[in-house]
Amino acid sequence: MGEGTKDYLVAYRMVDNGVDLAVRQVEEYWGASAVDSMTEGLIEKLDGLRDEILKLMAAQISQNLLSSVSSTAI
Repeated sequence: MGEGTKDYLVAYRMVDNGVDLAVRQVEEYWGASAVDSMTEGLIEKLDGLRDEILKLMAAQISQNLLSSVSSTAI
């Protein structure tokens, strides 16, 4: 696994950790029954952000593969 791929995975996990913290705070302050309704928009945005991080990672991996193939003489 390349360093760039690791960085994307770290970013992905950091997003998850941030949302986990926010959800715990909502639960602690407003109670478990409020979590779903209060964090619905946050979770939707999280899903979109995670998708974008994975797209960027996939694009970089694809580019790295294409570069390695095109630089190899046949």
